[in-house]
Amino acid sequence: MALWAASQSLRGPALQQMLQTYEMHQFHIEIRNLGQNRDELNAIRVRDELLNLMRQQTQQLEQISTQDALLQWSRMTKYIEDFKNRFQQNPTKLLDILFECLETERRLCQEATITLKGNDESSDWSNANNISTAAEDIRKIYSQLHMITIDAENDWKNIQQLGENLNILYHHWNKLLHEHPECRYQPVSSSKYPSNQIAAFKQRQKLYNDIYEIVKHRKDTEMGIAEKFAKIVEGIKLLHSKVLDSQLFEWKQRQKTLSGVENLMNTHCEELKQIQLWCESSLDTIWQTKILVEQLLAVCDKNPQQNDQPVKPTLDIIFQELENLLSELVNKAFIIMKQPPQIIKVDTKFAASVCSLIGTKLNAFSQLTDVNAYILSESQVRSLRNGNFPPDLGASGKILNSSKPMQFDSQTRMWKVDLTNMKIGRRATTKGDEMVTELKFAILFTSEFTIQDKKIVVRDTSLPTVVIVNTNQTANAMGTIVWDNYFSSPTREGFEVPKEVKWQNIAHMLNTEFFHRVGSGLSEENLQFLASKLIGDSYLLKTMDLSCATITWQKFIKAIFYQHFSLMLSVPVLEFNQPFWKWFYTVLDLMQSNSELKAIWCEGLFVGFIAKERAKEILLECEPGTFLLRFSSGKPKAISICFTRVDRSGQKVVEFPEPLDEKKFTLMKTLSECLFDIQQFIYVYPKGISKEEAFRSHYSGSSNQIKGGSDTTASESGKSSIYDKSKLKFKLFLDDSTEPEASSACSTPLPTPQALTPSVDPDYEMVGINVYSDIRDVSEDFVQHLLQESTVDESDNFC
Repeated sequence: MALWAASQSLRGPALQQMLQTYEMHQFHIEIRNLGQNRDELNAIRVRDELLNLMRQQTQQLEQISTQDALLQWSRMTKYIEDFKNRFQQNPTKLLDILFECLETERRLCQEATITLKGNDESSDWSNANNISTAAEDIRKIYSQLHMITIDAENDWKNIQQLGENLNILYHHWNKLLHEHPECRYQPVSSSKYPSNQIAAFKQRQKLYNDIYEIVKHRKDTEMGIAEKFAKIVEGIKLLHSKVLDSQLFEWKQRQKTLSGVENLMNTHCEELKQIQLWCESSLDTIWQTKILVEQLLAVCDKNPQQNDQPVKPTLDIIFQELENLLSELVNKAFIIMKQPPQIIKVDTKFAASVCSLIGTKLNAFSQLTDVNAYILSESQVRSLRNGNFPPDLGASGKILNSSKPMQFDSQTRMWKVDLTNMKIGRRATTKGDEMVTELKFAILFTSEFTIQDKKIVVRDTSLPTVVIVNTNQTANAMGTIVWDNYFSSPTREGFEVPKEVKWQNIAHMLNTEFFHRVGSGLSEENLQFLASKLIGDSYLLKTMDLSCATITWQKFIKAIFYQHFSLMLSVPVLEFNQPFWKWFYTVLDLMQSNSELKAIWCEGLFVGFIAKERAKEILLECEPGTFLLRFSSGKPKAISICFTRVDRSGQKVVEFPEPLDEKKFTLMKTLSECLFDIQQFIYVYPKGISKEEAFRSHYSGSSNQIKGGSDTTASESGKSSIYDKSKLKFKLFLDDSTEPEASSACSTPLPTPQALTPSVDPDYEMVGINVYSDIRDVSEDFVQHLLQESTVDESDNFC
């Protein structure tokens, strides 16, 4: 019994570790509670005793007709069935589990006792700042609160005991006065009294002295417990600043960068367990102290004697502060566990989860009502954050299926609600020059708790949301969201964001998004390439300090960038035929939706973001047959595979075939199969290893196919039909002598209009060349046509 009582006083990490021990063995803590009188288990009959206790508990719950009792009855019935299945034939296993769990309890209780003894009893909360980590800081505050609360409980027991002793003395006093009326007055020193009256006067004096001492002791104890209450309030305020205003606030801020990443969001929700334990412990302390203060106030009301240091006014102030702390905790512990999507399409289902971190505790003494969802505009959000509840919650739109009651989730031990079928039926229209994809809303979740006839309205507001009507708006909407998530101030009133941001912050955002959605981040060379696209001047980029460079919102989301003029044709080439973010988002979407590409990227086989000129420089220094994978700068959602070979003259050249776009990816089985089928691809950069070794784990073909490569033979007219499957014709138009040969000192001849080959000028990215057609069909007339035109058709700008 003593061990279980000590175990119930555990808080924070120690309590979590104890619960995890029971969960690990699938032994429910409720069963341990029933067997609290059996700390020492040494008999097989424990199995039957525990079964009997569970059955008795079930029978008692059957007599109670409340919803909570019904839930407990259902859970206990399930426990009984599970208990019999596991231990009916193997009671020894039960004993082993119980012994291990009890040993864990003893160890944790001993550690907690040592911690309590080692803490400073002065309740100097500022000392907690010397703790190295936030968790240890909070643990120390909890330990001090726990110790002071125990002292306050002991003081209250002393006050009760003193009150009982005082009642007995008053009884004797009244009896004495009834039997000896002369004792109502002080004896006169000059008078002589009979011996029985003298004895009565002596008894009177002794009773008076005892009553005086007890009253004085009780007043001192009351003042002492009031000081302890004040310290508890001070400690709870500090605790809330560290748990609610710091840990929980930071947890909410991390939701921004995890939006849309399902596996990370699930892990993020697991981090709530520790915060939940802290919140539940805070509620226990507040409620326990509140009860003690109420009881002491009741005592003061029964004994309204005036004294020099009245306790009642102090207790009234403390009680009101506890009420405020309770309201604060109830409100801030009501949170959005899983945010709604930050891009919502009208008339499309979306989901969100809302929970109360103290709902399990609140259910014992409060009434939980439905949770309702509303869509708010920026002006309504600003009004709400300024303390003014928006009067017309339906002004910005209507959410269907937006109301549902909270329920207890046995897995998370939380009271939560999953709103899984919400729809935005309508939303407010844009005004003036506002763009749909730049107009931000928020989803407000609200409910009402009733605690001792006091109603507490709780609410939490979602991250900013963009409501779209067409999927074509997704990329720009996501640009609005990432700019808001990464660069907004946590203390803003509405949805204000900076108009320009340093490149370093942009680079961090791009790298984080790629890491979360693909599994591995961007290299320095990748970021340099992206910087050149955003800044728009590769020559300026070489001389400027990127740490001082700033990127405006307009340049990030709207500007279209042009490459420099070609040295050969002096034609302005449109390499980026779409805004930077839209292009980057298409790449991100392609990688996130393709598990093979994600795996190849994480294995370091994908160069990705790199300029064509730089890719050519790299490949010219590699062995013939070396290829690299990069994202096409001109064709959205496409991958360019460039490689080096030796031409007829024995010089090394670099080829840039037409990129693989999303349509081709849907027709082919895997990228690895495509690479295996192309015999000219031998080594993969940057690993410098053979493609067989690099892509073996991604190829579903036989071992003979991996070793021998493709069985493709040369087709007519000396061209190699390298990949022809499911009507996908991925062709490289090469000469007959395109088999890679070793060459280390070859240079690339400067291309001329009369001898235009696939290895064209870097700025052209195969401009005007359809790689599905014969290369010999490209005539000098076509080149002259390019010279006469000032622009180039974007559809031809592939790589």
